Amino acid sequence: MAWFVRIDRFGSAHMVRSQDTVTKNGKDSSNSCGIASILMVNFKMKKHLLAAGITVGAGMAAAPIGGTFIGGQLARSSIDEAIKTEPEVYKIYTAVTGSVYDGSTYSDGMKFPSVLKQLSLGDWECVNVGQNGMFDAIKSSTGAGRPVIVHCAWNGGGAHFMVVDETHTAIGSTICVCDPWDGELRLVTAKSGQPINYDPNGFVWSFSLGGNRHGYDSASPGTLSGWIIRRK
Repeated sequence: MAWFVRIDRFGSAHMVRSQDTVTKNGKDSSNSCGIASILMVNFKMKKHLLAAGITVGAGMAAAPIGGTFIGGQLARSSIDEAIKTEPEVYKIYTAVTGSVYDGSTYSDGMKFPSVLKQLSLGDWECVNVGQNGMFDAIKSSTGAGRPVIVHCAWNGGGAHFMVVDETHTAIGSTICVCDPWDGELRLVTAKSGQPINYDPNGFVWSFSLGGNRHGYDSASPGTLSGWIIRRK
């Protein structure tokens, strides 16, 4: 697991968290994309708390870029307030579902609103706006400064949770997808009234120092299914 800072071509900075690999019965299982997405939403919704933890000093620069603060050093107390650790979120998710969850199976998006509420993020909902309604739903939420969790159905089977935290419409329409599988940010073209296709293959410009993350190996493209977790 790790956090990565990604900066898009529009000058916005995005914190992307890679999901954990859980070992169970001697085998690796990586179904914690939902938990990682919750952690990203928690961070992004509470990022204003980090401002108090940014200290200006030698070798450290902090600047507001696209509404997101980045810097060389953040006070530990601010990070603790803004980021819930994986075990804490697992504990909350387990309490909400009534059964122990360890990341070895798919998480249930219908339970995410309750988890997010217990993280003091207000009231959320998990709704199906239809494939053709995804762009408008994403734009409405991100335009109000509220990131969303989206559900992607792979063409080859299976599904994946990701976070969209910004929408750019100055030149065309682009959504910023924070993918917990490989910790990357992808800028995806989208249009109102049309399905949003997601292809994780191809070149992604980024630079990382350390941190654990997975890699896509000729993955099947997918489509945002219509399910979205958003703040009410």
